[in-house]
Amino acid sequence: MNDSQAVLTNEPESVPAELPPAQPSRVLDLTPVMILVTVGLVSGVILQRSRLMDSPNDSSRWNRVYYLVEHGTYEYLPIPREQVPWAIRGTKEGELPLWDTPVLWTIDMIRVDGKMYSSKPPLLPTVLAGVAWIAQKVTGQTFHENPWLIQRIILIVCQVLPFVAMLLIVRRHVFRATESVWVRHFAMAVACFGTLLTPWLITLNNHVIAAATGLIALDAAIRIWYEGRREWYWFTIAGFFAAFTASIELPAGLLAVILFVALLMKDHRRTLIAGLIPALIPACAALYTNYLVTGQLMPAYESWDKDGNQKGGFYDFPGSYWNNRKGIDAINEPKHVYLAHMLIGHDGFFSLSPILLVALVGILVQLFGRSDRRLLAAMTLGMTAVLVCVYLVKTNNYGGGCHGFRWLFWVIPMWLLFMPAGIELFYRRAVGRYVLYSLFLVSMFTVGYALDNPWSTNWLRALLKHAGVINY
Repeated sequence: MNDSQAVLTNEPESVPAELPPAQPSRVLDLTPVMILVTVGLVSGVILQRSRLMDSPNDSSRWNRVYYLVEHGTYEYLPIPREQVPWAIRGTKEGELPLWDTPVLWTIDMIRVDGKMYSSKPPLLPTVLAGVAWIAQKVTGQTFHENPWLIQRIILIVCQVLPFVAMLLIVRRHVFRATESVWVRHFAMAVACFGTLLTPWLITLNNHVIAAATGLIALDAAIRIWYEGRREWYWFTIAGFFAAFTASIELPAGLLAVILFVALLMKDHRRTLIAGLIPALIPACAALYTNYLVTGQLMPAYESWDKDGNQKGGFYDFPGSYWNNRKGIDAINEPKHVYLAHMLIGHDGFFSLSPILLVALVGILVQLFGRSDRRLLAAMTLGMTAVLVCVYLVKTNNYGGGCHGFRWLFWVIPMWLLFMPAGIELFYRRAVGRYVLYSLFLVSMFTVGYALDNPWSTNWLRALLKHAGVINY
């Protein structure tokens, strides 16, 4: 066939025997990028900060790590200032008169048999001291000579990395909960940038670590309960991390008890052998370290009486701040006012992070719908309600001058698991997406406002104080 014939017949000169099958277009997954951006953001903030302390609270923990690493003791030993040039000591009237004790000024101190100690439960600082010891061996630097380096290593290794593990677990559950790419990305954006866990990564605290370890324990339990996994290591992970979380965040003992009973119902043999025995390790370590400091198994917090007084207790000593409290630590609001501010007021769980309202909707959908996760939803909501009631009765100062009601932070990852179910009720309509964007915007504003120093007055409390609604 010549060229003219080919044109007239409209036939190609050659036709492939078989066309390759059409390749499905890949949907771009941005969630790993979100996690990396979060890590880069908080790590950059940690590394660029020059302060050794943000509050008496984290200073108390740093002091304990310092004395353990440098002097091998929990006791605050008197150290002349000229021997610790970077020390920050109290000088104002009414502050602790112990000029040489400790190296970082704090009000969170106790006296036991005439010796001064940090009031914080000692297990977590003991673990952090172990990390500091390893960092010293690897870098050739010491906490005493280069506190900036050792502190930053601890924050990144012990807070940022567990937070990454938490995000990866949340991502796993988000991807299992929905096929919608939009819902997946929005839920992970909330987990990375929309809760107060993110800014609290930059300061030493137990709440972020407990949030991560608590979710690790819950994830293992979910695999056993809902996914039918029976490998021994899931029971070990659930038991160990549930007990560890309870050891560093005391109210998380409720989670440990719930998971123990739940796993016992599924497989009592593996629970008792592979789960309970590993759980005894952090539990016994917590009791033993408490005994080393206070001479009793329970932490120093237990020396408060039912009315919040410290007369004759560990906190009662000359110069103790807790005998002459000021500001937010001295308020005594009616309980209904305290509850309102705890949930929807100046330190509100929902007012500062209103995107969590979407998670609440998701919990209710799972609870009253036909979901197989009804028990998980009931546990999350019920446990949070119990914690709120406990703090309502036992506390009165919102956790001090800080961003958010920090004692509830460790349950936030559990709420994030229900975020997809809530988002799916809103995102299909334009007005629903605007609601999601608005709630997320306020939540991100809270995160940004706290990113410089979580141990400061949050934006809503500052606004209400400026308006004359509160005076603390």
